[in-house]
Amino acid sequence: MTSSLVEVCNILIGHTFDDISQRIFTKLANGGRTTFNLLKSLHFRDTAPRRLKQSLARLIQHRLVLHYTENADTDAERTYYSVDWHVAYGWIRNGRLVALVQDRHGDKAGSLIAMLLQVGHTTVADLASAFNFEAASGSKRESGTDINTAPHVNGNGAANGTHTHRERDSGSIKSIDELHYIMRKLLYAGILQKVGTHTFKPQADAEAEIQAVVMAEQFPDGKITGPRKQAEFKRSVDSLKRKWRDEEQYDEHRDADTDGTIKRPGQDAMAANKRRKMNGGSANGHGEVRADFSGPKLPNDMSIGINHARCTVALRSEQLVHYAKQYLGHTTAGVYRALLIALESKIRSIRDDTMVYEDEDYEDEAQPVASVMEVADNLDPNLDLTPPGKVTKSSNTNGGPKVKKKGAIEYDPDFADIGIKREVQSDSDDDITPIKAQGRRLDTIEQHLKLLEEHTSQFCHRPSVTGSSEWRVSFPFITRTLIQAQIDTTIQRRFGTVGVRVARMLREEGKLEEKQVAQRVLKHVKDIRSTLGLMQAAGLLEAQELPRDQYRQPTKCIYLWYFDEKKVQAQVLAQSYQGIARCLQRMDVEQTRFQQVLDKRARLRADSGEDEQRTFMMGKAGLLEEEGAPLSGVEKLQLGQWREVQEKLLAQVGRLDELVALMRDFDGGDVSMIC
Repeated sequence: MTSSLVEVCNILIGHTFDDISQRIFTKLANGGRTTFNLLKSLHFRDTAPRRLKQSLARLIQHRLVLHYTENADTDAERTYYSVDWHVAYGWIRNGRLVALVQDRHGDKAGSLIAMLLQVGHTTVADLASAFNFEAASGSKRESGTDINTAPHVNGNGAANGTHTHRERDSGSIKSIDELHYIMRKLLYAGILQKVGTHTFKPQADAEAEIQAVVMAEQFPDGKITGPRKQAEFKRSVDSLKRKWRDEEQYDEHRDADTDGTIKRPGQDAMAANKRRKMNGGSANGHGEVRADFSGPKLPNDMSIGINHARCTVALRSEQLVHYAKQYLGHTTAGVYRALLIALESKIRSIRDDTMVYEDEDYEDEAQPVASVMEVADNLDPNLDLTPPGKVTKSSNTNGGPKVKKKGAIEYDPDFADIGIKREVQSDSDDDITPIKAQGRRLDTIEQHLKLLEEHTSQFCHRPSVTGSSEWRVSFPFITRTLIQAQIDTTIQRRFGTVGVRVARMLREEGKLEEKQVAQRVLKHVKDIRSTLGLMQAAGLLEAQELPRDQYRQPTKCIYLWYFDEKKVQAQVLAQSYQGIARCLQRMDVEQTRFQQVLDKRARLRADSGEDEQRTFMMGKAGLLEEEGAPLSGVEKLQLGQWREVQEKLLAQVGRLDELVALMRDFDGGDVSMIC
């Protein structure tokens, strides 16, 4: 891990856990994997082993630390501990994740996710006991943890993403049946996952264990020679990996606690979603509808937790929708959002759809597809697909042109003498059947998808099959396009249009001499030399020295300039980490200035029993009502100043995190490991 990434994760963990947990994570992040005895003897000699184990277990509870036991069946077993920096950095997106779940699945699902983000993985029985279903209203707490409160960065603001002020009981779960219904829905959507024995293993150790099992069972001689055996070994490893993954994946029939009753496959949480769609409700969290909570319950001993890989996929979808909205507008972006949601159920993690293939055709075929009908099923019902120039029935009745109905009899003066009456056809939409309306809706959706395909970023495209109604998103291609656009924007803001032209030209042409660069950008050599030097000093360009003879004199050397995009990407990512760390540190410093009024406000909330959710991102001072709070005018002013500073810093953290998501998560490559 880079030092800047370690610094960001260390600050985030320090805001939530105690000092010992923070030190454990820092030592493991800097020193690598180690055992408990080495960790105790080298860094925690003065700490009691019991307290050290409690802090380590707390980090494992939140999946911030992974563990792998070597030689588990022998007396020489040894457990190694290592950090999961993906999950640690993901804490900065907790606010965005809660807001995403609230938007798609409702406020009650968002409150459940907020609780799991605070307590880590837990069993269904413990989760059910944390909710006091006997109480009609009020705050529900378990061990001092508010189940309806989303996590913070520093205890006073949202981690990343806005939070809307809601009523106190809007996100409270009323019954045990409703809790199991929400858990089944989130498990089916992939936001939650079953927690098993392989969940806390590092990926490298899990793959090594799978390879060892395959080698012992199918290749006892230990020889994998020749392309045929290598291909067979790879297929066996992939098959065992899928088997282990499917065993720990939630299955709505295998994992349901039916108490001996037999139900048809359609009688589950998703069947209730389909009924709500047919009744005009929404399955994506848009609007509150009454759901049928009857269904099989989950086993009490089943452990569940946040599926961080699928959450990253969902956050990537929202970010791609944001990019599409900037270029193509709100309606087309809404259709694109429905397409991405339809594809999310077919994507397990970002690494699956960003794998590097030798042939671009294989890379394209590996991406999942979704039909136009699936896009229509996931479309927001509040999204208006009507073209702007469409004349509706209501506009015709208010002074517009009169539309003739189908089968209307009209007298023509040319044929009136011979008694012929002409029957005219109607152009109105009064006679549209539901089948025709559905066809028109699908055609409109496909037109929006074609707009997305024709864009230079190619947000989606149709497979090569002729006449197919399926659509595919090439995530590697669109990621490379967006990364190049972001790097060009960064260079333009620092070095102007000349710097962008140099970067684009070197990206396309490769290594060029100084004179060749000047000729292609239509500048003099003296003018371009300063720009090349500044960009090299900033780390955006590289120079290669080629001597013309064996003496290597500087005057007789050729200097070739080239653009290393991967290195620039890692550099921009490291600078983003540094910016996030500085913003979080500045927030801590600013908080100490207003600590007295913040402590007083916290005591008042505790005495009055006010929900802590009201402290989330309320905006500036005038947006929070201080009804009955014994705060003076000066203290209210200080509280407003703190919220204003906090809002600005969190907004900057959000923008930097969007850049990190594009440079690191969308690409799927762990460039953060580059030191």
